[in-house]
Amino acid sequence: MIDGVIKYHVQHRNSKTPDFAQYTELEALRSRLFSLGLIGETPDGIGYGNLSFRNKGERSFTITATQTGKQSKLNPAEYIRITDYDFDTFTVFSEGEFKPSSEALSHAMIYEVHPDIQAVIHIHARPLWQMMIDTHTLATTAEYGTADMVHEIANLYQSRDPFKHNAFVMKGHEDGIITFGKGIKESELKLYQLIQQLLLNTQ
Repeated sequence: MIDGVIKYHVQHRNSKTPDFAQYTELEALRSRLFSLGLIGETPDGIGYGNLSFRNKGERSFTITATQTGKQSKLNPAEYIRITDYDFDTFTVFSEGEFKPSSEALSHAMIYEVHPDIQAVIHIHARPLWQMMIDTHTLATTAEYGTADMVHEIANLYQSRDPFKHNAFVMKGHEDGIITFGKGIKESELKLYQLIQQLLLNTQ
């Protein structure tokens, strides 16, 4: 499978991305994840990993642009505003200087799970991905960026507290892992807890 390939319909308006207050905090997190190799680019030039932050009290959210994984730093123009989305037609409506990440609709569904979810992290890490599969962590099985993936995310949280289960492994998206939370710090902390678990398991 190829990451970074947009599979949904995009209604995109080319414009300056609206300013968002969380840029500095979100970009600092992205820099940390990039330095750890959790966001990056494969040897064949395919970018992986993305972040988003919901605009508080709104349906809209801001997400990293498609194919930015190789860049160690992103400027504000490389964060794209998702103004709306439609799961029935598998469409996102966006505005900015670039198109949004191929995972935009998966992020949208996570935000639909609970109104208090404010940040989503999607990274790639083979050892962590394998550990989560081996320990039967909450998982999806569908290919990334598909309608099946979106539906599986919704089903995962029909009867689960998302804040007690704020991570899942993407079995159908090799090396892919999602964490989320009520803010950037909570989302990042969950990721580091998983990494700590991996380190303890390998001692």
